Amino acid sequence: MLFLLSLAILCTSVAACTNGGEESEVSTGDTSETVLFGNLPEEKYDGDEIVILVEGDYMSLYQSVEIMAHETSPEIINTAVEDRNALVEERFDVVIKEIRTSTGAEMADNIRNNHMGGTNLYHIVMPYIPQAASLSLEGYFYLLNDMEYIHMEEDYWDQGAVNGLSINHKNYFLTGDFSILSLACTHALVFNKDMIEENDLEDPYALVESGEWTLDKLREMARKVTADSDGQTGMTYTDTYGFLVNTNFATSMFIASGEGLTQKDANDLPFITVNSTRGIDVFNKIYDLVSDKQAAGHIESFQNDVASAGKTVWQAATEAVASKRALFRAMSIADIPELGEYECNFGILPIPKYDKSQPEYKSLVSTIYATSAAIPTTNPDYEQASIILDAITQASTDTVKDSYYQVMLKKRKVQDDESEAMLDLIFGNRVYELGVVFGWGGANIYDTNSISSFMNSIAFSDANTFVSRYESIKDKIQSDLNDTISEFN
Repeated sequence: MLFLLSLAILCTSVAACTNGGEESEVSTGDTSETVLFGNLPEEKYDGDEIVILVEGDYMSLYQSVEIMAHETSPEIINTAVEDRNALVEERFDVVIKEIRTSTGAEMADNIRNNHMGGTNLYHIVMPYIPQAASLSLEGYFYLLNDMEYIHMEEDYWDQGAVNGLSINHKNYFLTGDFSILSLACTHALVFNKDMIEENDLEDPYALVESGEWTLDKLREMARKVTADSDGQTGMTYTDTYGFLVNTNFATSMFIASGEGLTQKDANDLPFITVNSTRGIDVFNKIYDLVSDKQAAGHIESFQNDVASAGKTVWQAATEAVASKRALFRAMSIADIPELGEYECNFGILPIPKYDKSQPEYKSLVSTIYATSAAIPTTNPDYEQASIILDAITQASTDTVKDSYYQVMLKKRKVQDDESEAMLDLIFGNRVYELGVVFGWGGANIYDTNSISSFMNSIAFSDANTFVSRYESIKDKIQSDLNDTISEFN
């Protein structure tokens, strides 16, 4: 809620996107331009309602504001959503409606109950990606690759998700330009620019540009500023830290280092790679960084300190950056607006590479609360649903996505041209990791015995037991992975 309310203060308008209701143009990612909806049939549906099930207000920061205008949403997003919907509704003579969930279990329960009851309450559903993955294994969604009018080769569908989340070349759920949350859930770093200057440190932007923004460089710079600065014995949340990092960021740094929990073979089938020789070396470096008390502070460890002050650990971490008590902070893009409410000279960076020889920076999408779209098998008119879903997605590029990315982030919150370029770099190299989505080996993706979470639990422990721990859980991980492949086959 804080994310949305803070943005509402700053956002007042959006450039017109509808051109008076006429068809506009949308880029497909190359030098050519195609007419909006030009790849869809000339259908009119006589005012049919298209009902979409979305995650609701109980999620606060991660609620859906992507399908319908919402009272908690900034005006700029509401306007973009309304413009996008008007384009689709006028072109196809439909009425877009949404049903919002009110509890965490309701999305899956509603989809299952709809299926078992043989009803057709939802034409399209938009669960978070891990839940979509689980539901797809239960057979509740159509195979989108079979849909003639789901143009998943187009850039308005997130190509990282299309390729990264498929198994056996099958996609039962997708995400694309309709999804604000897939952008918001991307992991990155923020840094305090004044602390860089006051401590005579290297320019992080120049390091990124030269390819020298690495885990070693982050640790080196962080060690120069960490200090017991609050006059109390021992390190507390009011001291000064070089790098504030949260528990689930170990996996993000692992992915950013060019490794993967899994890779895929020529048949698009995943296999485990987390325990590769380089992967072990990468984790050792991550462990050395986050366990170095002269470099890093663990955000969740502030819980007892901040509770008495009526704050969350996340608020405390944001305040630390704003108050020049944290040089670097691990974050998701969703945290930027809160930091933008402070008088703070901050910048944005990709997660560091493992070493300079690594060719690209990588940014993990924390898919826990990233939205996807699927068509439930209870909908007999799947062709209509596919046409409207593709239309919503392609019409979102110059409306919803542009308003969030170009206007709200780059022009209103980000404070310099370099950070705008960093956002382009971060969003242009996003990674969707199947192991994070399916959580093989555990009861769920949070289980410390799962492939998605085991290294996070080790990174913040007293001993680096990566090799022995993986050996103890690898059989269950492989068994679960085999079961998933069997379902997709």
